[in-house]
Amino acid sequence: MIKLFVTDIDGCLAEPYQPYDLEGFSTFRGFVEQAGSLTENEAAPAVSVCSGRSYPYVEALTQALGISVPVLFEGGGGRFDPVAAQTTWNPALTDRIETELEEVRRWFVTECVPGTQLSLDHAKRTQAGVVSPDPDEITEVRSRTEAFVAEHVPDLRVFSTSVSVDVVPPGITKRTGLEWLADHLGVDMDEVAYIGDADSDLEALSAVGTSFAPANADEEVLRTVDHVTEGPVLDGTLEAYRWCLQKNEMEPPLDPGA
Repeated sequence: MIKLFVTDIDGCLAEPYQPYDLEGFSTFRGFVEQAGSLTENEAAPAVSVCSGRSYPYVEALTQALGISVPVLFEGGGGRFDPVAAQTTWNPALTDRIETELEEVRRWFVTECVPGTQLSLDHAKRTQAGVVSPDPDEITEVRSRTEAFVAEHVPDLRVFSTSVSVDVVPPGITKRTGLEWLADHLGVDMDEVAYIGDADSDLEALSAVGTSFAPANADEEVLRTVDHVTEGPVLDGTLEAYRWCLQKNEMEPPLDPGA
């Protein structure tokens, strides 16, 4: 039984810097409301989010979709409970890690941003990142970032999307974030489905019971997951959620006396 369906945002619910598919959002919100919390509808997996985006963006999207289950932001760096309106930071975040991340931010600001379309991702605490609408800038700055991290803060890791480069602590990833969320909710990882599209999703996709990628996902992700959807972005996520619904409806209910 799939009890929890978790989706990334960029590449799965929307494309960066592009208008939302409001009709698709309305359909997904209907699924979210039908499922409710983990205990409200056994056949319909509860819905959560695990995104590298910062807290304000994830909180706003959570509200727009009517999600009641806690969600993850900054790739598992923080957890937001939309019912209690409480934010909790990942216990793996230490003073030493925050110091190293600040060193990376200073380097981004002084050595990478000037003269480009890059800008610092100011709202993040557990990651250091830059964003740009220019994919060529992202490719170039990722290479430079990998070299800087290897020389100055080698325990940190570098991930990227088509619009961002993020430097993250090894103990704060989407996989560890999902494990943290599942433990908080009392759900086994085998009972979790996750859909992601980028390299930062790979470890999380390999850790859950059922993994999906939308048709627009990176090639390595497409080769890794259990299921690749026919549709891209939100169409793919809706397709994945419907698959989980159908799977749950086909499974016989558990015998409490078994």
